[in-house]
Amino acid sequence: MLGRIFPRQIDNSYQGYWTAVWLLVLLLLFKSAISFNAVGWNPMMTGGEVLQRADRIPLDTFSTNAANAAILLFATWGVTHFALNLLGFIAVARYRAMIPIVYLLLLFDHIGRKAMADTYPIIRTETTLNVPVNIILITLLFIGFGLSISTPRRREARRG
Repeated sequence: MLGRIFPRQIDNSYQGYWTAVWLLVLLLLFKSAISFNAVGWNPMMTGGEVLQRADRIPLDTFSTNAANAAILLFATWGVTHFALNLLGFIAVARYRAMIPIVYLLLLFDHIGRKAMADTYPIIRTETTLNVPVNIILITLLFIGFGLSISTPRRREARRG
């Protein structure tokens, strides 16, 4: 199993389930859209609007400088998050042996951010439906990771 997570050679050979590859692509597309919104690259909504609507951060109660600082931190997080997603897209396109480690990196990122949010809770407005998106994403990442390090049965039968 460790050989799948940390391959000796990073190439395009992939031995896990292809469902994990397609799930990773869908997750990366979804997470990239989140990154674009955070940076403010969405022409329909600014970064501040995303903070107020999607993340329920009450920017209108902040001073102008504090609101600008929060928007800046949110945007820089979006750029970093997009860079991690870009690594995932590169793995899918060219270096598929990296797919298990990409899943682990995304899991570490998501679980770490969730732990920080729980460690340093903030008061949020309750104007939107509270859907546990983070829990759903973490669950899908765990499923994808498991599929990426597992060997499909038809491959096992060919070896035996």
